Amino acid sequence: MVHWDDGNGEVRKTQFMVSCIGVCTRTIMAQFEFIDIGVNLTDPMFRGIYRSKQKHQDDFLQIIERAAKIGTQKFMITAGNLQDSKDALQLAQTNDAFYSTVGCHPTRCSEFEQYGSDQYLADLKELTKENSGKVVAIGECGLDFDRLEFCLKESQLIYFEKQFDLAEETKLPMFLHCRNSYKEFIDIMKRNRDRCVGGVVHSFDGTKEEAAAIIDLDLYIGINGCQVLEIMAAVKEEDPFELASTVYNNTMKVFFPGN
Repeated sequence: MVHWDDGNGEVRKTQFMVSCIGVCTRTIMAQFEFIDIGVNLTDPMFRGIYRSKQKHQDDFLQIIERAAKIGTQKFMITAGNLQDSKDALQLAQTNDAFYSTVGCHPTRCSEFEQYGSDQYLADLKELTKENSGKVVAIGECGLDFDRLEFCLKESQLIYFEKQFDLAEETKLPMFLHCRNSYKEFIDIMKRNRDRCVGGVVHSFDGTKEEAAAIIDLDLYIGINGCQVLEIMAAVKEEDPFELASTVYNNTMKVFFPGN
């Protein structure tokens, strides 16, 4: 805490303590190994652009460098539609640590109807097959009933299930999305579970009962948040290094089984 009083020395001393904590945290984090499975690197904000305006200089390379310094070994660039999948793949070709997904986010599923569902699916499939070394998952796909203003529920249901065609043919895991749609999501997963090799429901925010049902389908859940690794380790009374190793190995098993 910084005490905003008349004593500048007190302020400087407190800020130095915070700085030391930051350096120590980075030093500890660098001892872990991470795989970022949901990084939206195609977003213009990584180039300093917000709402179509350049707000600061392009610091993309510095962001990647910082992530690598604290132990990030691989980056899965998340795709949200066909064009995004192409952009993600183009970016993935620039760095050996970059990989990508191919698929259509639930809020973008109206594009199947806009461009013709059969052709849209065929284009996603072709893109996946032509880039087998870089595409490591089908997605981001699933259901999002919190944002129906972007895509109707009926369309989401149809084209989430349709993307199991991609997962089945390519034998790739799925990068999954579930928001305020658990019942319908789990019903579709149960019907199609044997059509995909596995997957992760990322940024999971449901109940413990919903988490248990997803895990019972031999799927994983992703939990994000500040210092979540340390918090989970403390709650479980586990060594954070052992927990980090478990998370890393689980991620490798799902998305990089050949490695």
